[in-house]
Amino acid sequence: MNIKKILLRLFGTIFFLPLALFFMVVACDIVISNSASEKLYNNIDSIPKNKVCVVLGTTPYRKGYPGGNPYFNYRVEAAAQLYKKGAVKQIIVSGDSSKNYDETTKMRDALVKRGVPRKAITRDTKGQSTIASIERMKEHFKLEEFTIVSQQFQNERAVFLAKHSGLDAIGYNAKDINVKKGYRVYFREKLARVKVFIDILSK
Repeated sequence: MNIKKILLRLFGTIFFLPLALFFMVVACDIVISNSASEKLYNNIDSIPKNKVCVVLGTTPYRKGYPGGNPYFNYRVEAAAQLYKKGAVKQIIVSGDSSKNYDETTKMRDALVKRGVPRKAITRDTKGQSTIASIERMKEHFKLEEFTIVSQQFQNERAVFLAKHSGLDAIGYNAKDINVKKGYRVYFREKLARVKVFIDILSK
């Protein structure tokens, strides 16, 4: 093989590989969004009732927000609204919990401050990721149907994962933050959607 052919193949790879990766990210994003679209709700008055909702965890603190992480605050507020409205009877707060980093205790305490009885809240301390939280609902809590509470971008992925696991889950979209302020989260979400298919294929 001569140098010219080697260079042509090299430049072809350099050009087409990023393009292929871009289309893969877009395709994964579209598939997950479309798959979950009919299972997401923004209006609390129209959401079907479920016995349990699971609140997906996130850190209660965020740099630049003295009042705490808005993703955290909005999720907790949305879950409290569901409970007070009678749309759910029990709340599972699922997140990463360790000695120095305990999302679930913070979520539980925030819910109690918003008027949710402590006895109506269960901590799932092994929900280190979205897929882990969904699998825990099935394997540990033995749930077949439930409501997921998070921002829409994560709800779409969580509902897709639940559907893939044979679960009947719906999502209640908590208030989101400005795209310009949360652009890093949205960028990570696009990559997380690619990882969903990698995880599915690897299993």
